[in-house]
Formats: sequence, structure tokens, C-alpha cells
Amino acid sequence: MRTPPLRANRDFQLLWAGQAVSVLGSRVSQIAYPLLVLAMTGSPATAGIVGFIGTLPYILFQLPAGALMDRVDRRRWMIACDVIRLLALGSVPLAAYLGALTIVQLTVVAFIEGTMFVFFRLGEVSAIRIVVPSVHYPAALSQNEARLRAASLLGNPIGGFLFDVGKTVPFLADAVSYAVSLVTLLLIRAPFEEARTGERHHVLAEINEGIHWLLGQHYILIVNLAASVTNAFFQIVILVVIVAERNRGASATLIGIALAGFGVGGVIGSVAGGWISQRTRSNLVVMSTLWLWAALTPLVGIVSNPILLIVLLGSAGMMGAVWNVSTGTIYLRLIPDRLMARVSSVGSLTAFGALPIGALLAGLLVQTYGPAATGVITGAGMLVIAALTTAAPSVRRGPPTVPVSASRSETA
Repeated sequence: MRTPPLRANRDFQLLWAGQAVSVLGSRVSQIAYPLLVLAMTGSPATAGIVGFIGTLPYILFQLPAGALMDRVDRRRWMIACDVIRLLALGSVPLAAYLGALTIVQLTVVAFIEGTMFVFFRLGEVSAIRIVVPSVHYPAALSQNEARLRAASLLGNPIGGFLFDVGKTVPFLADAVSYAVSLVTLLLIRAPFEEARTGERHHVLAEINEGIHWLLGQHYILIVNLAASVTNAFFQIVILVVIVAERNRGASATLIGIALAGFGVGGVIGSVAGGWISQRTRSNLVVMSTLWLWAALTPLVGIVSNPILLIVLLGSAGMMGAVWNVSTGTIYLRLIPDRLMARVSSVGSLTAFGALPIGALLAGLLVQTYGPAATGVITGAGMLVIAALTTAAPSVRRGPPTVPVSASRSETA
């Protein structure tokens, strides 16, 4: 029987639409947190602390969240996450209206939102495998990637505009976005997991099971590690662009337009990602992306033409989106459902954990060597990652073509 097209998949389209609104809402409030803290205290250090505490759950809760989302009714937990986020974000404009908003409350809200994001995201990643037929994995992930890239592109300017309308309006908008997500989840009919079988073990044992499975799958493991390290490198790239353009006298608006090249390229890559994933092996996408990044990165602190810089960053962002769609398709096809959230949580831990490290390195390198030299150093790092990844036999061979059981391991 012919599989109906993805656009006719009611449950996936509901999930996608709800998250399209929710992710945009999150990007809108993301820029509002530091702006509101600065308006309340005038302290960049306090804004940094609130931002750090808001992202702390990305490191603290990934592994336990993965174990939990592999043993519960995922949709119910995602609904609970949306309810909690709605109440937390909604408390900010309410407290401001009552004249009772404090930095402590804002910090707690940021921590709650970050925590619920970790649980919700792992549930959604796992649910795609069940809601969408395998033949539509590339198209579904392409749609999801386009949603994320478009939200990143639009969220900051919308958030800034709403903040000018009212300092807590972005938080109200984000709360409304969670209400929309909640409604779409309630309308979905399909379960988000396979029937649970077998006995439950201690949560640490279940976390270890996911880690052990990943360690035995060398292709997925190496690609995850390469993605995490390059995430850190791109934190450096962003600061290199900002400082280099500032040194050339560019305004903040022009710098923002240049960095928007990442978003524009990402949207293009997400649209093309499904088509490419169906016609190109995942390992070829990974290797070509890494070598392209290695070639482009040394130029970010040297190129002075703004159009050329946007093209350069757009090319990097486009290949990043194609990478995400291609590798995400492989993960959905190979990782057993009962381990999906746990394995995803390990990848998320390394990916998110690399961001603060990259930000720290960025400041130290740019301060010590300047933007141009830092771009070259980062390019050399990209070159090393490209060479090491390409040298790995499991990457050159490519991923397995059939799902792998929890007991089976790849050879190196």
C-alpha cells in the first residue's frame, strides 16, 4: 500500500505547527531575558548569571531526562512541560503588573524553562520516530530544521520589537506560544512511543544502557563528537565576526545582518536537506561539510566585504542544516525506540556542553590573538576534526543500513 504524503499526516503536522509557534516564542523571549535584567539592574554580570542559570539544565538534566522519557508516556509529559512553562512565563508579566517582579523570580523562571525544554525536546525527538513512517523521516526532519532556522532568523527582531512595546510583552508572547503547543498536543491521537515491555531498572542503569549502546555504534558516536566540537568552534566564529566587524567600524545592525547569513543559509539547507538525504549517503554529507567548514572558517576574520561575508556564513549555515537532517534521519532509523531519548540525551549533553566551552575559548583567543588570527586558529581546529573524522573507518564505511539492536555493536 502506498504511504500517504507527509502533508496528510495529521498528527505530525499538528506537532510541527505547535512547535513552530513554540520555538518562535522561545526565541522571542530569549533576547528579552538579558534586556529585562539590564533594564532592572543595569548589570551585564547579572544578565550573564541569569543566562548561565537558564542554560544550566541543558547540562544537568540531559541524562536523567533521557532515561525518564524512555519509560513514561511521552505525550503526557510533554503536555505537563508546556503547562509548567506557560505558568512560569506567564508569571513574569503578571508580577510586573503587580509591581512585584524581582531578579530572583526571573532567574527561577529561566531555570524552569530550561529544565522543561530538556525534557520536552527529548520527547519530541523520540516521538518523530513513531508518528512519522520511516520513508518520510528526511522530509519530516527537513521541516523541523526549517522551523528552527526560521525561528532563529525571526525571533530576535520580533523579540526586540515586542520589548520596545513593553518590557514583559515578549514573555507574555512566549507563554501564549506554549498554550498553542499545548492545544496541538491535546489534539494528537497517535502515541509517542512503542508499547512498553520488560522490567524497569534503576535510572542509573538505564542511563548507562543508553551510553553503552552509543559507545558500541562508532559511526553515530564519532559524528556526535564531531558535531559537538564544531559547535564550540562556531561559538568562536560568531565572536570573531562581531569583533572583526566592530574593528572595521560596522554598526550593530550591520553585524546582525551579517550573522543573519547563518539563518538564511540554514533555511535554504533545511529545505534542501530532505532531498539531499534521500540521494546522498550520510557519511558523505558529514565529511564534505567538515572539509567545507575547514576551508571557510579561516576567512571569517579576514573577509571585509559584507556581501562576501554573508555568503560565507550562509554557506556554513546551509551545510549545517543539511548535516542535521541527514544525520537525524540515520539516528531515527538505527536507534531502537526504547533507547531513543537516552541516546539522544548523550548527544545533547555533549552538543550543549560544548557551547559554554566555545564561548570561553572565543573570548580568550580573540583577546590574545585578535579576530583574524583566531579565525585561522579555529580553521586549523576544523581541519583537524575533518581529518580525524574522515580517517575513522566507520565514517568512511558509513552507517549500518538496518536498525541495530541494543546488544549488537559495530566493529571499528
